[in-house]
Amino acid sequence: MQASGVNVARWFLFFDGRAGITYDAATGSPTGLDEVTFRDIDAAIGIAAAHGIKIMFVLISFDWMFEQAQDHVSGGKSYILQSPTLQDELVRNVFVPLFQRYANNDSVIAYDVANEPEWALTMDGNPPNPRQINGRVLDPVSLEDFTRFVTQVTTAAQQYALAQYVTLGSARAKWVAYWQNVGLDFYQFHYYPGTEDDRTLDEVLPDLPSGLNRPVWLGEIPANVTGSAGFMTNALEDAYTARLAGAAPWSMRGVDEYGAADPAVLKQFLLAHSPDINSGVPPGNAPD
Repeated sequence: MQASGVNVARWFLFFDGRAGITYDAATGSPTGLDEVTFRDIDAAIGIAAAHGIKIMFVLISFDWMFEQAQDHVSGGKSYILQSPTLQDELVRNVFVPLFQRYANNDSVIAYDVANEPEWALTMDGNPPNPRQINGRVLDPVSLEDFTRFVTQVTTAAQQYALAQYVTLGSARAKWVAYWQNVGLDFYQFHYYPGTEDDRTLDEVLPDLPSGLNRPVWLGEIPANVTGSAGFMTNALEDAYTARLAGAAPWSMRGVDEYGAADPAVLKQFLLAHSPDINSGVPPGNAPD
């Protein structure tokens, strides 16, 4: 990754809530972090620092809001986001200790409150569509409840993690509008042609709300698109031309149908645009 010019890694942390967090057996309330969480995070940060890469930790994903699986391990955590009391306990008992521990660690550049939460939210009175993702049934959370949760997280981060930025990985450019008044330091959206009627990134960018007063980061683009040779190169160039704060291919390890990012393509992009590329946002466009 370092040799390819990667300088920020977006690292999923608690994902669907199955690991890293302890819960009260009777109430299901989040009570803290398990005994190995900090050990593992310390190791991740150490590896990243050794290679000059900064980490953006993604706190949860929309996978948190699936109905509980038959194995009783994954999913089934929507009840926490549907309750102001349990939201507060998640922030206080899980996220605040995390923020405090790494508050002065410059290898942690940002916290991403949630990955693509819109897929599991009831927005404008409409339930998620589709109601299932990869065969898993969603247990939706209202936009109102989730907005409160995001605001609680950003407020805590701005108190206990002053050296880090806070963002949210919106699934589509047009949905960034939902997160304009929740305290984010920079905005983020993901771009997949299949969810945008096969429009190019240039054609999708106007979907962003007007008057954004923070930088915009392209948090995910597919590493490969079937039938579209050179897709990642074109998307990176479009993002650069649009003066987005950065762009990240999904994924480096090839975990799904999009395959792995080609290190040679990333290196070529770095050589073409260095020293403009840096860990964070473009010079002169930093969050307040």
